[in-house]
Amino acid sequence: MIVDRDRARKPLIFIFAFLFLIVVLLMWRSSFMINLFDDFATRFLSQPHSFIWHVILWPAAYLSRPLIIVLFILAIAFYMWGSNFKIPALWFLLTTLTAFPIDALLTLLIHRPALAGRPVSIGKTFPSLPVLLTFLLLQFFFVLLVPEFNKKARKAKNRTITFMIFWLLLVCLSVIAFHYNSVLDVVSALLLGYAWFLFSEEVYFEYAGLFSRLKTFRGSWI
Repeated sequence: MIVDRDRARKPLIFIFAFLFLIVVLLMWRSSFMINLFDDFATRFLSQPHSFIWHVILWPAAYLSRPLIIVLFILAIAFYMWGSNFKIPALWFLLTTLTAFPIDALLTLLIHRPALAGRPVSIGKTFPSLPVLLTFLLLQFFFVLLVPEFNKKARKAKNRTITFMIFWLLLVCLSVIAFHYNSVLDVVSALLLGYAWFLFSEEVYFEYAGLFSRLKTFRGSWI
């Protein structure tokens, strides 16, 4: 099975969900200190930057747009389904695409002021939807792709992990630098993303075997 039993998973779900709820509660109550930190950190990271820095960050900002990521998700899920990974494909689709209604609901509940300089074409989301989707996508790459490297390909494996971390960092910096989201939007997305992914792993471990008995998924790798 792709996802093994992990006793630390459930405690980690509660820990990261609790941290996320603390941030949400502080923002909902308009805590002075949390707003001061968010404003200062966001202004510092979104101050005018050089052309070279703009060129470095722009690909991450563009490729992390929800529409682009959805196209990636659908293409990957289609490939997995065709490769007889039907149950993992369903898990992948449900975990990533349910981020949209979760993010939309939180955006309605937590009223965040619009950032100065935010492009009109970029909608206001809390937590940062580009960061949330990118994080979930990279987590799946880490679970599905990284274990496929054998011992002889250790360098390639390490480079892949390094690239994924670097890309996530670029996405986080880019959405702040281009005034899409604030620092707390990004931090909240990372906390929620990890809690949600761990929860989806736990669900997959518990119910993947049941799905394998259904006619549609019979013979699928789990």
